[in-house]
Amino acid sequence: SVAASRSGTLQCAEEARIAEAASPVVARPSITGAEYSRGLATVSFVTLLFASNSPVLRSAFTSVEHVPPPLLVNAVASGTALSGLIVGAPLLRGVPAPASIEASATSELNRESLRAGAELGLVKCVGTSFNLYGLSLTSADHGAFLIQLTTLLVPVAQAFQGVPIPPRIWAAVGTALVGLAIFTADPSDAAASLTGDASCVAAALCYALYDLRLFVWGKRVTPLRLIQNKVAAQAALAVTAVPLLAYADARQFVESVTPSDLVALAPLVLWSGIVVNGVAPFLQVGGQQAVGPARAQVVYASGPLWAALLSLAVLGETIGPQGLLGGAAFLAAVLLAAGTPAPDPACEEEVCEV
Repeated sequence: SVAASRSGTLQCAEEARIAEAASPVVARPSITGAEYSRGLATVSFVTLLFASNSPVLRSAFTSVEHVPPPLLVNAVASGTALSGLIVGAPLLRGVPAPASIEASATSELNRESLRAGAELGLVKCVGTSFNLYGLSLTSADHGAFLIQLTTLLVPVAQAFQGVPIPPRIWAAVGTALVGLAIFTADPSDAAASLTGDASCVAAALCYALYDLRLFVWGKRVTPLRLIQNKVAAQAALAVTAVPLLAYADARQFVESVTPSDLVALAPLVLWSGIVVNGVAPFLQVGGQQAVGPARAQVVYASGPLWAALLSLAVLGETIGPQGLLGGAAFLAAVLLAAGTPAPDPACEEEVCEV
């Protein structure tokens, strides 16, 4: 009986070993310190590119005699972004993929990559439409700061999902939000509009959802394929929205626009389309995968400060002492986040940052 018992034990152990070998093991991606530093640098560069969008778009609504409707600007910029990604694909393929991407991540035009692009494209198209409408009514620096409410929304959403956010990151988020409140309440900003502000807040909600879903899809679809599909979906939706929602305004603009208007608008739309909506989102995939959504938001939080400085240089929008104080708080938040150790892929929580 002892022999039988021992034989049964050995058989169970062997069956367990076979079952364990047959079951798929999903290893957590490992982010090295060097890749984390590169990711932080990439996110910082992307932040500067995104920051340029507010003064560029605001200039499109204030520097021409005949103002284009926001939905038409969105459609043209999205189409330009798609063209840029298709033409520049050979160059972008040379950018290294993030280490956190799954081994089974697809680079093909298949059902999963199309689903990813459609979801991200829809969210970004709605957010960009709100953003453009808000910037047509409020100042560039005011709108940029309100859009940066994503700094709070993304970490809170991750915390609700069970992701452990380091205390130092929470401190950085809190500091950034204080800076946001101080800068937004700057009395020297006379161009603000309640309707425009509300539209920018709606854009922030969309952009927060986009950042969270980009982190998920960025592991399952390679960066270039993901952003090409996303921009294609965004362009299709934006172009469709013009005849449905802004036909009269678009027609009036086309009939009244002058060659000087087109000369002034062309470089603005090209920059917003190719650089801000094409190259920047592509780089954002790898950078955010290395840094994590919550940490990336702290760096993104400095965007309004750079947007305000660009608005001052390009549009002449002034910043008062209160605005400078808010900008200083943002810089402090970025430095606080930059000194935080890289995310630990082997944390003891059920869901880690990466």
